[in-house]
Amino acid sequence: MDLNAIKRLTDADALTLHIFENPKFFDRAIGINVPRARYLPLRTTADLFLYPCDIYTLVGYVFKRKSKANSLDPVVEFGSEFFKPTDFLSRFKTMPSIIELDSLKVTGDVRFGSRVVLKGKVSIAAKPGEKLQIPDKKVIED
Repeated sequence: MDLNAIKRLTDADALTLHIFENPKFFDRAIGINVPRARYLPLRTTADLFLYPCDIYTLVGYVFKRKSKANSLDPVVEFGSEFFKPTDFLSRFKTMPSIIELDSLKVTGDVRFGSRVVLKGKVSIAAKPGEKLQIPDKKVIED
């Protein structure tokens, strides 16, 4: 990002952005309020799970919801095995289709094959000490 270019544009009123000055903390510092529709928060691996799946599509730099029966994002919960992003990513050959998913809870040592489809309310649990491999092209619902 070229801050000098942004300064020129803001001085010329060429940007229609909400700008907040905060002299309390930084001399001549400004912040830009980016509308929520322009980005998606990424705080957990549950968030990381949603973005590359088929409920979002990237249009330019903006994520846009694809149409689906339930317009709310699925509720996703992962066990501790999915906590670190590297551990999380290693558990998926490809991201599952979740266009018809309402909720997902996964605990234990679970790994997903490619082109898995999840529908409705899904709960998957591997027993302690066991590995559970979801096969390629498997459809799991309710």
